[in-house]
Amino acid sequence: MRTAIQRGVLGAATAGAMTALLIAGTQPAQAGGFALREGSADWMANAFAGDTAKGYDASTVWSNPAGMVRLNQNEIDGSLNGIFPSINFSGSAVDRFGAPVAGTTGGNLIQSAATGGVYAVWNLSPDFKLGFGADAPFGQRVANPGNFVGRYQSLVSSITDEAFTISAAYKINQQWSIGGGPVIDVFSARLTQAVQPFLPGLNALGDPVADLHGQDVGAGFNLGVMYQATPDLRFGLDYRSRIQHNISGTQSVFVPPALGFLSPLLAAQNSPASTKITLPDSASLGAYWQATPQLALLADIVWTNWSLLKNIVIVPTSPLASGSTIAENWRDTVGIFTGANYQATRTLMLQGGAGFDQSPVTDNNRTSRIPDANHFVIGLGAQYEVTPAITLQMAYAHVFVPSAPIQSGGITGTYSDAANTGSLGVKIRF
Repeated sequence: MRTAIQRGVLGAATAGAMTALLIAGTQPAQAGGFALREGSADWMANAFAGDTAKGYDASTVWSNPAGMVRLNQNEIDGSLNGIFPSINFSGSAVDRFGAPVAGTTGGNLIQSAATGGVYAVWNLSPDFKLGFGADAPFGQRVANPGNFVGRYQSLVSSITDEAFTISAAYKINQQWSIGGGPVIDVFSARLTQAVQPFLPGLNALGDPVADLHGQDVGAGFNLGVMYQATPDLRFGLDYRSRIQHNISGTQSVFVPPALGFLSPLLAAQNSPASTKITLPDSASLGAYWQATPQLALLADIVWTNWSLLKNIVIVPTSPLASGSTIAENWRDTVGIFTGANYQATRTLMLQGGAGFDQSPVTDNNRTSRIPDANHFVIGLGAQYEVTPAITLQMAYAHVFVPSAPIQSGGITGTYSDAANTGSLGVKIRF
């Protein structure tokens, strides 16, 4: 039979850490939840407008594979992106007994990160193309200090998601093209958090820390259609499937020296644990209009099925552990993006855009791991054709996130988020 000590520590360490593995997503990137849109410098420059309908470079392998039929040469497109976010918390917290939690609000609670994308198209025939893409559609890097007042909800949150696709596209006629292919998704994470005291005042001696890491490989698919309505106007529709991950990992609990007497009780927590997460499917509808020989207008609307994240079921493997179900109740989201390209000279194209991306997190279900809120983004960029075979790209985007209140897990306060992102890219045609 488990003692009250075992039940208290186990409930906080297992349920809290496993929940964190699934839902951590504290980056103010250009997508709601824990999604990332930064893949191509071209996308960022237009604030992600028109990506589904552009079809003018190899990044269309990812945004809409049907667009590959518009390319008449082999092409490789690569971008290196920097994300420089800022998240600040003001407020306080209490422990499970209602006592104030001593500590710091932490300053900037999120780390800068680098992402990127590589895309390639092979021109097998005028009507048939083959493509490869590598992208990071989800991810985060959060490192709260060890004495953060919200440490019983979150300390370190590190998620890495890498996806790869091989796609084919076929030109049906002068108006219609289709494309698609499988997606292999590699998901890994490391999450830590402090364990709530099971007796009043015990946290004055220090906090045990639960550390969980896990990984999985899942599979899905991407399908796209492109319609050339007139020589100057085209539309794109793309669907990216959901991907289920059966995450297996290892959980450990580290005890400070002053609480060494707890080590035998916590030894059982150093064991395997597992759960499931389904990365959401999404659908995008885009338009590209060549309004004049120099000016192109772009738009995209993106729906994401975040309401899949309703309940998280944790399945422990230790006989001392209790399973649990945690309600999240995320909502579906819609993003709207508009932009423009201006061909200033034969070799120089200027780009810009603005967009709104709805958050799946509402005021009622925000936590310190996910202080997400609606995003507003502006983007600027340029492309310079060095030679007929090489084009250089650069882009900058800024994300505005309104202040977000939180009242969850004993934490009361406000989060203020923002981010600057930059990208350098190159296109090589041969």
